[in-house]
Amino acid sequence: MSRIRVGVVGAGGIGGAHLRAYAAWPDLCEIVAVADVHLPAAQERAAQFGARAFQEYTQMMDETQPDAISICTPPNLHLPIAQAAATRKIAVLCEKPPSRTLAETESLVTALEQQHTILQFAFCHRFHRPVIQAQELIGAGQLGKVVQIYNRFGFRFARAGHSWFTDSEVAGGGILIDTLVHSVDIFRTLAGEVAHVSASISTTLPIQVEDSAMLLATSVEGVLGALTCSWVTPVSEAEVRIYGTEGEAVIDYGQPDGLRYQLSGESAWTQLPFDGPDRFVCQAEHFLQTVAVGGTPAVGGQDGIAVMKVIDAAYRSAGEAQPARLR
Repeated sequence: MSRIRVGVVGAGGIGGAHLRAYAAWPDLCEIVAVADVHLPAAQERAAQFGARAFQEYTQMMDETQPDAISICTPPNLHLPIAQAAATRKIAVLCEKPPSRTLAETESLVTALEQQHTILQFAFCHRFHRPVIQAQELIGAGQLGKVVQIYNRFGFRFARAGHSWFTDSEVAGGGILIDTLVHSVDIFRTLAGEVAHVSASISTTLPIQVEDSAMLLATSVEGVLGALTCSWVTPVSEAEVRIYGTEGEAVIDYGQPDGLRYQLSGESAWTQLPFDGPDRFVCQAEHFLQTVAVGGTPAVGGQDGIAVMKVIDAAYRSAGEAQPARLR
């Protein structure tokens, strides 16, 4: 099998993460191009990985003819880039959030599906080894019936107010759509589909979008979720806690080890090892393997739509100050 030719659109921080992840699999892929509206940024990234640099993504697609691309641009560009890739039968790994709105996400997914082209959304926590360990614990019934899930991603975002992340026309919103999409996908992975939500948002900084958010979710199976995030809290926290009728499991992103859990009747925690590459490298491998065999990605178009239905309901709930069901 020949190596998959890969291009990356967007040469910022997340674009660099995708490039480094692809570079970890030299037997599977060849990085052929990097595109960015700021050409010097594309040139710098391309030089690092022996690729060609472009300012215009359609020119990149036409001249280098990649088999697959990563879309690592701000959300307002996800849809047009995906549509351009679809018409050229180029597989797409699209960064989060899938797009600015549910409607845009549905259009993006439709564009790729109509061309029978592979689409994977970059909900990278699906490939985080401790999250997989949690899935395995739950699947084996060791935690009993899952009752509650708590998640927090909190930190101080130094660039808030000075980047596209806080421009609603570009990003679609603030931290709820930018960060809580990961929380929603983690909750769906561990608890199943969401039935309804109640959300609150607040803005502390002098910006026009929310910089803190809290989402209370109830799954179809009745699992309760408390998902919180903030850009204005100086002590960073990133953790997931899963409470079941027979035990508790904790994923602490700040620790080098994997998941820890304690079962009913036990006096000590059991620590599971965190082995293997990081989630970005594993995500890239899954995407490349899917493209190689023409398969279906684990995190496909319908996952993006499902997450954005929750985000859509959360914004409606926050705006109306009442719970909202998914559309």
